[in-house]
Formats: sequence, C-alpha cells, structure tokens
Amino acid sequence: MQLTQEAYAREIERHATWNLVVNLLDITFYSLAMSFIFGATVLTLYASRLTNSALLVGLVPTVQNLAFVLPQLLMSRQAERLPVKKWLLVRVSFIERLPYSWIGLLILFVPGLPPMLMYGILLFSLLLAAGAGGIGAPAWKSMLSKVVPANRRGFMFGVSSAAGSLLGLGGAWLSRHMLATLPFPKPFAYSFLLCFVCQIISYAFVALNREPPRQAEGEAVSARDYWRRLPRVLQRNPNFSRYLAARGLIIMGSMATAFFMIFAKARFGVADTFAAELTMAALLSQAIFTPLLGVVSDRKGLKWLIEFSTVLQLAAMALVLVSPASAWLYGVFILVYAASAGMMIASMAMSMEFSVPEDVPTFTALEGTVIAIPTMLAPLLGGWLVDHISLGSGPVGGGPNVSGYQIMFVVAALFSLAGYVAMRWFVREPRYEAPGVGIGGAE
Repeated sequence: MQLTQEAYAREIERHATWNLVVNLLDITFYSLAMSFIFGATVLTLYASRLTNSALLVGLVPTVQNLAFVLPQLLMSRQAERLPVKKWLLVRVSFIERLPYSWIGLLILFVPGLPPMLMYGILLFSLLLAAGAGGIGAPAWKSMLSKVVPANRRGFMFGVSSAAGSLLGLGGAWLSRHMLATLPFPKPFAYSFLLCFVCQIISYAFVALNREPPRQAEGEAVSARDYWRRLPRVLQRNPNFSRYLAARGLIIMGSMATAFFMIFAKARFGVADTFAAELTMAALLSQAIFTPLLGVVSDRKGLKWLIEFSTVLQLAAMALVLVSPASAWLYGVFILVYAASAGMMIASMAMSMEFSVPEDVPTFTALEGTVIAIPTMLAPLLGGWLVDHISLGSGPVGGGPNVSGYQIMFVVAALFSLAGYVAMRWFVREPRYEAPGVGIGGAE
C-alpha cells in the first residue's frame, strides 16, 4: 500500500528509535562475528597455513572484496524500484552467513583435507558469502537511508562498530586462548563457527526493521535504458566521480593490511598467538575511535573523515617501516584500524549523501563497481611485491623476503599520499550541495 508523503513521514518518525536500535544491534553483532575471523590476523594466518605464497594469501581479501562489490550494480535497479527493501535483504542475508558454518565444520571434522583443496574451499566459500552480501548491499543502504536520519547515521555506525569491537575483545582473547592451547586446525574451526552464530543473531535484527513502503518517484526505467544511462550518471555528477578516483587511490594505499601478521612472522619470528593479540589491538582501536569519529563526522562531514583516516593510514606505514621490534606492531594496528574505523563509517554513508534515498542503490552500486579495480589490485600487488621484489636480504626463517614487505609499505604510503591530495583538494563536501543526478535525470 502506497502511503501519502505525510503518512510516510509519520511512520518514519514513529519507528525512528526502534529502527536505530535494531540496526545498531545488527551491526554490533556482525562486527563481533567478524572479529572471530579477523581478516588481517586470524584469516590471514589460516590462509598462510594452507599456502606459502604471499600472492595467494593476498588473493583471499581480493576475492572477498570483488565478490562484494561486483554484484551491486546488477541489483541496484531492482532495489531502487522496491517499495520495501527489507524483504530482498532478508532473503539474501541468510546465504551471506551460511558459508561460515560449513567452513568451520569442514575444518573440525575433516582436518586431513589437502591444504590446497581446503584453500580452494575457503576461497569459494568466502566468495559466496561476500557475493550474497554484495547482492543485498544496495537494498540495505537504501533501507538505512529511509529509516535512519542523516544526522544519526554517524552515531549509529560509530556506536555499533565500537560495541562490536568491545565485545570482540573477548572474542579475540578466546581466539588467543584457543591458538595457545588447541592443536591446529581446531582453533580456526571454532573461530568460524562462533562467527556463524553471531551472524545469525545479527540476521535476526535485520528482520526486525520496520520499514514503511515508499514507491520510487518517476517512471520505471527499462533494464536496457538503465545500463545505458549509468555512464551518464558519472558524467552528470563530476564531484562523485572525483570522489571515486580519490577513494581508489586510498584503497591502493591499504594493500599492506593483509600482510602485517605474516610480516611479523617473517621479520620477528612471532608465535601464532600474536595474531590474536594484534586482533585485540585492532578491536580496541576501533572501539575507541569509531564512536568518536562517528560523532565528529556528523558535525564535520564524511569528506573530512576520509582525509583524517588517510593521514592515520600514512602514519601506520611510516611506523611499520621503522619498527625495530614486534611490539611496535601494536601501534601500527592501532593506527591502521583507527583509519579503518573512519573509512568504514564514510564508506557506509557517503553514497547516501551524494543522492536522494531513491537513488542510493544506483550510487552505492556505482561506487562499489568503480572501486572494484583498486580493491582487486591492492592485495594482489602487495603480495606480488612481497614475492618478487628484493633489496638483497634473504628470507628470514624460510619465509618470504623481508625487504619485499618494506618495499610494499613504501608503495602503499605513496598511494595513500596521492589519495589524500585528491580527496583534500579535488572533492567537495557533498553534504552541503544539492543531491546528485540519478538514473531518472541521466537521459
């Protein structure tokens, strides 16, 4: 049933607190879930147990990122026309969560699988999970842009991520205990299963959203016209296009994230339990900085937040380059995940500020598709640099060449610097400008 504009506004207002709370809890438990298989530590460590190739380790986040961003453009038109986005989201979100259960069960009950076969299963499962998440992303962002006011989104993303990080500290402590006391691969099996359980709790909160129907304004655009007009959306929104270019450079600057743990093993010979300790440092950083940056971004804008986060990313690269001992990696992780907290808030909400709610799926999908290239290249280039570039020093303890990591950190810093310059001086704050031109106006 189509509501009048006045009735729709009343419904949004009536359920505003409820929707803020359930979405905050959804993100909280999703963040907690992912802390059990933290990408830069536990997941990287598990992948490195299955292969000695840094390039293959880097392929894991590449597959996840690509599988998440590429389906978004395919679903944006459908999501844009749906009066209620929630039901599409509920259907695909269960598929997004299911693969983590069978990865854990396979590791637990069939531990003798050949490492490369298990690597292939891991890669396929993560691809399926991330792909389902990408299918639902345009509908999810569009739903949030309807039910959560713009001046509360930074608060919601910040507090939920911080709460998930604080809870995740307990999860990281449990992971450290399992890594220290249980034989390989049981700690990883339990980590994936705990991830699945928390994701199911998150799923329940997704389903509790109260979203009133709102039909998209204007005539429906055929699939052929929709695809034909997409390049025109970028042309008619030059500030959005410049934002995407700057984001691409910054993403290339994040290539080192997947390799800090195996760098620590190669450079300092740390034990596996160090992965859980770094996870704790990362989660503590997110717990402190996410709500702080979320509140500040509500006042200063998301463009400022991206610039500040890029400076933190640059500082992390500088610190890891001069680190004389493994303990310095705690500081690196604090900086990296403070930057990650800011980038997460900005990436969640920035496309909403370039457009009206009805156009959010298209802008979200365009953002995801355009940045797919740097998202794919960043960890692969990082892995290639580690495997193939050397300053002449030999490998430590039979591991990859340490100088390859150092070169990668320098390259990442240069990309981050270029991204900061592009974002600072070539992108205007969209919050104070008129909404961008969507599909309907891109004829």
